[in-house]
Amino acid sequence: MSKNLKVSVVMPTYNNENDVGQAIESVIEQTYSNWELIIVNDGSSDNTYNICQKYAQKDKRIKVYTQCNKGPSVARNNALKKASGDLLMFVDADDTLVKNALSILIPYFDDSLIDLCIYSWNEISLKGKKFHRYSQAEISAKKEDYFRNIGYSSDWNMFSGGYPWNKIWRISSLKRGGMVYFNEHVNMLEDRLFVLAAIDKINGLKVINTPLYNYYVRNESISHSKSNKEILQQAEEICNAVKFEYKYIKKNHSSAIDVAQKSLFQVQVNYLTVAILNQNLIDKKVFIKIKNEFNNGKFYFLNFKVFVKYVCIKIYLYFKHL
Repeated sequence: MSKNLKVSVVMPTYNNENDVGQAIESVIEQTYSNWELIIVNDGSSDNTYNICQKYAQKDKRIKVYTQCNKGPSVARNNALKKASGDLLMFVDADDTLVKNALSILIPYFDDSLIDLCIYSWNEISLKGKKFHRYSQAEISAKKEDYFRNIGYSSDWNMFSGGYPWNKIWRISSLKRGGMVYFNEHVNMLEDRLFVLAAIDKINGLKVINTPLYNYYVRNESISHSKSNKEILQQAEEICNAVKFEYKYIKKNHSSAIDVAQKSLFQVQVNYLTVAILNQNLIDKKVFIKIKNEFNNGKFYFLNFKVFVKYVCIKIYLYFKHL
């Protein structure tokens, strides 16, 4: 049965002319041949689109679409609407698949109760290759355990990290009650929002400690210091994304509401900390809104670092009479 399953590989790309060829070739070189590669060019201004088209002209399994620059969520959603396979996986345009990845993954779906297979990865940097190994607790964990630990964790790599690129899904499961799509209203944590909603759709999952994906850490030798304005914007976007997550869990997965509350508390503390340090860059009404959300929230002890930030905020607001 498994040899008949078609895999839809989704690859959004934006200005990846130096890496996208290697990513595409890692799919072409798969030892399992029943796949389609759906590439969505997100308005690249370099030679990315032409490179993708050259591969598509040589291999009919590769389909290339283009759109105005609207971000990876829109690109992935457009690809999802084009997918015709039985299984779904994601490959970023600056990463690669291990050559026998599909051959290893496909047989797990002979089990009709398995709708998701989570696999490990290699992190490749200037320091070398590091294999991410799942613990025995992660390997034996159930669907609910993954949902809760992705919803909130002190280590984002634990329980697969909420990443889309280390998972392969049975597409029919994602369509139950309506297809799962990426939230196009957020610019941060959209991957985690998708994964949580998708986990809610599945029956069973399988976790394997085999690295089938190469995740490249690029430009690590270059200092990328963010401006205060960029740091503030990032804190705001993360907070907004977690608010969407909270609303989703409250409506659809209420058994994990405590996880959602912890996650929301953490980002509110972080956002207000950044806002206090950059009050000259933020509108007064916005600052008051952030402060009120913080004051109206419930305290959770998550870790010492968050606790220190919380105490410092309380002291600051008290002496400033805010």
